[in-house]
Amino acid sequence: MARVVASAVTATALLMTAACSTNDEQQTADDGEKQQITDILGREVEVPKNVDRVLMGGQRMLYTTSILNKENPLQGIVAWPDDLEQNDPGTYKKYEQKFPEIEDIEQTGEVYDGSMSVEQALNSRPDVFIVSASSFEAAQDAGIVDGLEKAGIPTVTVDYFTDPVKNTAPSVRLLGKVLGHEKEAEEYAEFYESKVNMVQERLEKAKATPTPTFLWRAPGYFDCCSTFAKSNLAQIVNAAGGENVGDDMIDAKQGQVSPEALAEKDPDVIIATGADWTGAKQQPKKNGFVPLGYDESTEQAAKDFQRVVDGQPVLKEMRTVKNKRAYAAWHHFYDSPYNYLAIEWFAKAMHPDLFSDVDPQADLEELHEKFLPVEASGTFWTGLP
Repeated sequence: MARVVASAVTATALLMTAACSTNDEQQTADDGEKQQITDILGREVEVPKNVDRVLMGGQRMLYTTSILNKENPLQGIVAWPDDLEQNDPGTYKKYEQKFPEIEDIEQTGEVYDGSMSVEQALNSRPDVFIVSASSFEAAQDAGIVDGLEKAGIPTVTVDYFTDPVKNTAPSVRLLGKVLGHEKEAEEYAEFYESKVNMVQERLEKAKATPTPTFLWRAPGYFDCCSTFAKSNLAQIVNAAGGENVGDDMIDAKQGQVSPEALAEKDPDVIIATGADWTGAKQQPKKNGFVPLGYDESTEQAAKDFQRVVDGQPVLKEMRTVKNKRAYAAWHHFYDSPYNYLAIEWFAKAMHPDLFSDVDPQADLEELHEKFLPVEASGTFWTGLP
């Protein structure tokens, strides 16, 4: 377990200490030289040209730093929450095996629920605070953004969650600029855009009719049937040639629909999401989820998904299930720069003839070979057996 950041020191004392540090041992290598950037929320932010110490608003930023710095994806990270360790333990363990120093990174509370305090943030003495745009308001409400700003420490937002199709490549480029890995960021961003453009250009050329599809969000972690509307994976459904039926079923960006309402909607395709949540604060229902990721075998994934579907009496009688057009995708595509793989898998599920030559599994392996420091393993997509 990583060390927890001490929070007993008062905010006032930490502000004074942070200010002194900024003028002393925590100056950048270029004697405080700055660069102006525009973050994903359109905020003009001045950041050090050479960032040595980074406070991350989420452990899942490792998905991006691994692309930017394949040899040392933990470089400069001084503190973060434990969201990856809790919600994607397979990935955490995979990186821990190769980079055991991950356990030495200090641990904070979470931004989204207010358990990361300004004291914790200041105590990590960062040069910059990087946070998801979806958590920025929570960071403001907790006083973290203002507290850091008073100490001369900027906050930079990125986004893979709210508007992933639009913001993934710009977010990778932005982090590359802030962390000094612009070349690697551009290489990945161009790769990402080529994959997404291939799908969308093919759909446009074929004038493909959108396939009515229900995005079943995290069965077992949430009651049936949670979904997204007009954001996050709902955008991925629409970008991949689907008609996300949840857009018309809920008013918020995420929410619940009843199994009966879903059956009445009768979509052509159902795509569930799954991950290993056994270590999460909110425990999933036993045998009610699909633990996709690095540790799940292909055969077991299909069996687990069948068990999840069988646990829903209404859903298992739907024609979608009987026609075996129900699938499960790795849940963490929802907040990851690897979401182009979800676009490919979704497109293939919704338009099998149009994308018969596309091999997302091969592209998953290509991602690891070209850009990541760990080898591909496990299962990130499954159908019914």
